[in-house]
Amino acid sequence: MDALIKENIAKNVLILLLLAAVCAFLPNMMGDVLGSDKAAAGSMLTTISLISVIACFGCFAFTYEKVKMEDTKQRFLAHLTTGLLMFAIGITLALTSFVTKIVAGQLFIIDLLLVLVYAACVCYDFWDLLRTAN
Repeated sequence: MDALIKENIAKNVLILLLLAAVCAFLPNMMGDVLGSDKAAAGSMLTTISLISVIACFGCFAFTYEKVKMEDTKQRFLAHLTTGLLMFAIGITLALTSFVTKIVAGQLFIIDLLLVLVYAACVCYDFWDLLRTAN
């Protein structure tokens, strides 16, 4: 079980590093696309929200219960699946924060809620892994 926890920690640290790299370039990428066009930003926010909901559904619908944890290939695919979904969630939440700043300005409560949503996804991933491993 300790190996599973270490694998999951490594996965989540890698995701956070990748998200940090993406977030560093986000203002340049999105600033060029949206500028200060609030109507376009609102439409983009709707699209981002839809993608985020899809990724969250996949994340919370997935369970390690159906994975044969002793099979390295299945375990790798399970970590890859959850990692990709969590990466997608992280990117969409970062985009939501960025676009919200364009539409409504800096709102601390929105950023806090987005961090809490991501933290809940990480906690669920660990809980599901621990529940299955026992």
